[in-house]
Amino acid sequence: MPMAADEVARAQFKALLADRNWRLSHLYYIRDKRGQTIRFTPNPQQAAFLADMHVRNIDLKSRQHGFTTLGSLLALDTALFRSGTHCGIVMHQQKELEKVFRGKVMFAYERLPDWLKQAVPIKRLDMSGEVEFVNGSQIAVGLSHRGGTLQWLWISEFGPMCAFTPQRAEEVVSGALNTLTPECIVTIESTAHGRGGEFHAMCTRARSLANLVGAGAAKLTNLDYKFHFYPWFGDVANQLDPDGVPITTELADYFTKLDVEHGITLSPSQKAWYAKKSEEQGDKMRREHPSTADEAFEAAIEGAYYGKELTKAEKEGRISDLPIIPGVPVNTFWDIGMNDTTAIWFHQKIGPWHHFIDFYENSGEQAAHYARKLVDRGYQYGKHYVPHDGVNTDWSANGNKTRAQILQDLLPGDVVLVERIDVLGDGIDMVRQALARCRFDRTRCGEMKPGSGRGGLPSLQGYQKKWNETTSTWHDYPLHNWASNGADAFRQWAQAYPMDGINDKSTRSRRRARDRDWKTT
Repeated sequence: MPMAADEVARAQFKALLADRNWRLSHLYYIRDKRGQTIRFTPNPQQAAFLADMHVRNIDLKSRQHGFTTLGSLLALDTALFRSGTHCGIVMHQQKELEKVFRGKVMFAYERLPDWLKQAVPIKRLDMSGEVEFVNGSQIAVGLSHRGGTLQWLWISEFGPMCAFTPQRAEEVVSGALNTLTPECIVTIESTAHGRGGEFHAMCTRARSLANLVGAGAAKLTNLDYKFHFYPWFGDVANQLDPDGVPITTELADYFTKLDVEHGITLSPSQKAWYAKKSEEQGDKMRREHPSTADEAFEAAIEGAYYGKELTKAEKEGRISDLPIIPGVPVNTFWDIGMNDTTAIWFHQKIGPWHHFIDFYENSGEQAAHYARKLVDRGYQYGKHYVPHDGVNTDWSANGNKTRAQILQDLLPGDVVLVERIDVLGDGIDMVRQALARCRFDRTRCGEMKPGSGRGGLPSLQGYQKKWNETTSTWHDYPLHNWASNGADAFRQWAQAYPMDGINDKSTRSRRRARDRDWKTT
């Protein structure tokens, strides 16, 4: 017997409801950029992500693609149509948390068709960021997530979280990411905020894996993150009438480089938009609106002490492949930790330039380990500069010898004790001034392990002020994190190595007197 018309309609509608893409384009409402309520339809970038979505995803993106909105609607859609699913959304700021939960998740739910709200009503609602439905599904929007098991997770703006609040980023990695089952759907999306931090490291690993997968040398598993990149020119809104918009020689060269090296051909209207947007964004342009994935991480970390100086060094070609000059003594500069990290810079003075040719760091090791690493390198050593806490005796088996005295016994060359500086800011200023005289080997001073985000240059790039979340301002003192040891070791050079006009000669005189004292005690 043929189906009645209403039965056919119900069957067709049921088939449509089974299609996530149809649901996303027909059921949910959002506020657009002008504040108007409109029905959500995925834009080209969002549609591309949905079509290419893996179990685990990491999205490097430019601004204004609406990925946080997409994540909010995906969480709601998953909770409504997959019973018993626990969904988490992690934001990097409290104010963003409230906007997402109230202004996106609940905004969309309240405007659902009545029949759907009646079919999946709310069981429990906490407007601080949690909602539970009668089908057993939940959505929790927070600054992290620890405890319980998630089946779906979206982490928004992880790059700024790593840059501004690295402790929270570590909590997300150890907490939220540890709640995931292998089948859990997880997406980490963000703009870039410098090369340091876990977001940069995760993107680097995912890109490397993508290259291997593309070459047929590896397989993407459910525990691997698939890399996605969404540049500024993928947004059709990023265009401007080119009439009367000047293109500088620098920008023209940049556009040519994109075309020749990356196959990115821009229209005149896209070039005009980029030119005007660059005037507004300045040094932040490549971070906020990158053209390539590499470019996204070029900008200095916000709050970084040496960001401008290192960016200038890159532009001037002072971060390159440096030769090690035979016959020129290699000096080392240390920051010593026991349970913490010990960092060592290797330096040669070549004419007016200070060449930093190598870097090493490790943790939890005794003096003999570091001495062996230096000897194995085969350099001709000059002096070894250790910080004021070289007078500590924690490296000595019997407690009689200081760190500096133990190193003097183990190392070729003289060990010099750098006097403690009264004001840390003065030492940081010495580094800033002296960086103009520096050159760095980009490989030996770069990431110690590709994709790790750790190393000599990354530590200088990641050395930053501590962020005050209450006032949304930077403190006037450093954040103590993974970058501190390498930066502190480098500061020993700026404070102690003779550089006319930068560090105080009287300080060096006091240091020489103290050197005699510790060597004879």
